[in-house]
Amino acid sequence: MKIATFNLRTDVPGDGENRWQCRKGLVLDRLMAEQPDVVGFQEATPEMAGFLRRYMQGYFCVGCGRERDFTGENNMIAFKQDAYELIALDTFWLSDTPDVPGSRYANQSICPRICTHVVLRRLSDGMQFHAYNTHLDHESDEARVLGAQAILRRIARDLELRPLPLSLTGDMNAAPDSPPLRALLGDARVRLVNQTPNFPASYHAYGTQLDLPQIDFVLTQGFRAVDAPVAWTRAECGRYLSDHSALCANVEPCANA
Repeated sequence: MKIATFNLRTDVPGDGENRWQCRKGLVLDRLMAEQPDVVGFQEATPEMAGFLRRYMQGYFCVGCGRERDFTGENNMIAFKQDAYELIALDTFWLSDTPDVPGSRYANQSICPRICTHVVLRRLSDGMQFHAYNTHLDHESDEARVLGAQAILRRIARDLELRPLPLSLTGDMNAAPDSPPLRALLGDARVRLVNQTPNFPASYHAYGTQLDLPQIDFVLTQGFRAVDAPVAWTRAECGRYLSDHSALCANVEPCANA
C-alpha cells in the first residue's frame, strides 16, 4: 500500500504563477496518476480542501480546520473509498488542552496545530490500521517537541484501545537529527520507523532552495517497506507541484503486527 505525505502550500497570491489556482490541476493529475492508498495533506485551506473533495475521484477526504470555529488550514486525510472503510475519526489540537478547538502552546506561532486521526479497515482482507497526519509549528522548536510528545501520548492511548499498525505523516518543520524527530523516533512506547529517509530538500521553495534538510516524513509502526520510497516533485510539464515534494512510502503490515 502507498502512504503519502503532501504539503500543498496554502494559496498565496504573492506566489504568482505558483499559487494554488495555477497548480491545482497539476496536483490533481499527479494524485490521480499515482493513486496512493492514503495521503495526508498539510496547508489545505477550506477552498483547497473543497477542490480535492470534489475532484479526487474515488477518494474519501476527512479533516477539519485548525481554528476555534473549525475553519482555516486543515490536515486532511484522503483514502481510496473502494478499498478502505472508515472505522474511526478524530482531530486533536497540539496543546495542553487537546480537545479544545483552536488551542495551542504558549510558546509557538499564532497558528494552532492539529493532528487528524483515522482508523481504516482494508476491505480486501479486513486489516485495520491507524493513520495520523500533522503539521508541527514553523517557528518554535519547543512547540515542535511538545507537539511531537502530544502526538505520541495520543498514539500510545489509542494503541491501548486498538493495538494496530499505524502511520504518521506530516510536515514536521524539523530535520532528521533535530529534537522533534529524536522525540518521535526515540519513544519507548511507540516505536516509529522513518519509511522516507534520505530525501533532502523535501521543502525546496519551488526549486530555489535545494540544499535544505528533509522536513517531511512518513513514519510507521507495524509496517515494513516493500519497495523504495519516492518523491513527487514536478508535474509532467516540468512545473513544481508545490514548494514541498510529496513523499510516498510503499509498505505492508508486518506479519506479527
